[in-house]
Amino acid sequence: MDSMIEKIRGAEQQAEDIRAQAAADARDMVARAREEAAERLVAAAESERQKTRDALSQAEKDGKLLSAQVLSAAREGVAREEAAARAKLNDAVAYLMERVDTQV
Repeated sequence: MDSMIEKIRGAEQQAEDIRAQAAADARDMVARAREEAAERLVAAAESERQKTRDALSQAEKDGKLLSAQVLSAAREGVAREEAAARAKLNDAVAYLMERVDTQV
């Protein structure tokens, strides 16, 4: 039969072993948590980079569309002004020809 002192020593040793295992488990948990946090940070950074690339791509598409719309509107305006100028030019030439005819 074990003496009471041996039982206490055994219990103390068992308690120390449990504390040591708990400390080791805690260190492992902290290490795993740090690794997971680092992985999540890398994933989040990549996700944000992709969102930025997507937003930039969409902005480029929107810019090209807007540019095409502005150019189209400008071309239409220029065409209208050109037509109006040509109409006035024809009137001016006719007026000048009439003046020349009356002078001659």
